[in-house]
Amino acid sequence: MVKNRFRVLSLALLICLCTGCSTIGYYHQSVSGHLSLISKRKPIADIVNDSSRDKKLIEQLVLAQELRTFASTHLKLPENDSYRSYVQLDRPYVVWSVFAAPEFSVGLKNWCFPVVGCLKYRGYFDRNEAHAYAAKLADLGLDVYVSGVPAYSTLGWFDDPLLSTMLNRGELVTATYIFHELAHQQFYLKGDTGFNEAFATAVEELGVNLWLQHRGQTDARLRYENWLTQKKVFSDLVRQTRQEFRKLYARDLPAEAMRSEKRKMIADLRKRFEDLARHNDQLLRYRKWMSGPLNNAQLGARALYRDLTPVFKRLFHACGRDFTGFYQRVEEISELSKEKRKQVLTSHPKC
Repeated sequence: MVKNRFRVLSLALLICLCTGCSTIGYYHQSVSGHLSLISKRKPIADIVNDSSRDKKLIEQLVLAQELRTFASTHLKLPENDSYRSYVQLDRPYVVWSVFAAPEFSVGLKNWCFPVVGCLKYRGYFDRNEAHAYAAKLADLGLDVYVSGVPAYSTLGWFDDPLLSTMLNRGELVTATYIFHELAHQQFYLKGDTGFNEAFATAVEELGVNLWLQHRGQTDARLRYENWLTQKKVFSDLVRQTRQEFRKLYARDLPAEAMRSEKRKMIADLRKRFEDLARHNDQLLRYRKWMSGPLNNAQLGARALYRDLTPVFKRLFHACGRDFTGFYQRVEEISELSKEKRKQVLTSHPKC
């Protein structure tokens, strides 16, 4: 605890020295929010050995520890004390991420920080603060989107705890959170959010598939693969709309005409979704997401996690389904210039 507290305070000092504390309020909530979180950690081993604890929680934590061990032994993800402790939260998400984009551009706004580089979102531990900041951005004419986040990674700086928000949606979802966040510890490219999130999402999906195979859960594995197929159907629908937005914004139209066309495209997206969902009830899980603004920020946020994921999964297979070789190749690609990296990823990358 003392070691991690020192790290947090050292990081805060570094940030202030580098920025002159021009956004000290934001950094304060980030540091204090994380300190508050890790101060509540309890060793999972102590909880599962306490017979007075809730039996369902103990079962969830035992499973989480099996997943944590599997991540290191089979997915070759970092072996450390992350997700070996537990924090019970009194809220549905640990942080809320704010995304923003210009009204007539599909490109997400960047926020740059000294340690992690530029990110295409800004996170808040308090929901009201996130929405208040989003409202300020909206007043400036930006498209905004706020999304609750059940888990986050400190990229190996600290021993991240398992959170109650990571347990309440079932075994496979818990697995995705653990594998995804550990993947960020395994690899992180400073300043390229899309690269990082797609890589972690690919590791997450490959890992869950391998987990089910390892446990001999053939039926569950088939259901998961079908779920990924439906996920792709939905992502393709969002990607198509985003491409249509891009073409619209490239036209030389007056602002009001542009807004009118944009509204029509959003209405068309909603209709196409309902048509698809009418014949595929598995898509109904996305209905809540579809109730959002469906603006540049929301569509761009989904693109961060989905657009490059198939590329990384193909690369994994090209590397003989060997995680160590796959990680090495990802490192090599990350060292290329941004333009060259894009060329490699949009082709058929080889191991």
